[in-house]
Amino acid sequence: MLKSGWIRLWIVLTAALFMSGLVASCIYVWGRDVSYRLVTITIADAATPQDRELAESMKQQATTKTFTGQFQYSPLLTLESLAKRSAVTQISVEWLEPSGWSSRDHDEIDIFNERDIKAAEIIARVSHYVHRARLRRAVFFLVSVIGGSTAVLVLGIGIAWIRRGFATQ
Repeated sequence: MLKSGWIRLWIVLTAALFMSGLVASCIYVWGRDVSYRLVTITIADAATPQDRELAESMKQQATTKTFTGQFQYSPLLTLESLAKRSAVTQISVEWLEPSGWSSRDHDEIDIFNERDIKAAEIIARVSHYVHRARLRRAVFFLVSVIGGSTAVLVLGIGIAWIRRGFATQ
């Protein structure tokens, strides 16, 4: 059955369709930057006046910006420094999923306590949440690509089988 050039071409095209769908899904899930925002920043009551002033300034600045990618932005590093000095006790973060912001559309945020407020930790956890949401969305695409590839392959094998059956008569 595989002696026919058309069947081999059919198999190669089906494999190419499957691989291109797989590559497109990987780029969709891991190839794009994540976006996130700080929702709340809690300042400790016992913070020094200088730390309180800096924390208020960072609160104003950080809660109005959208951060993108793996870059450790200055407000995140400043908040990390303030958390080490116990001036900031808690922050909450929302992230952009394929269907919208996590807090508005899914009622989901992540809360970082004083010891967890590290720029690298925030970025890592947010990236995990975004990649997980994108992967959930990409699964339906991957299933359709696998189903389509299988259907095309079965159709090609069926056509070859029918052609071979008529050729012997």
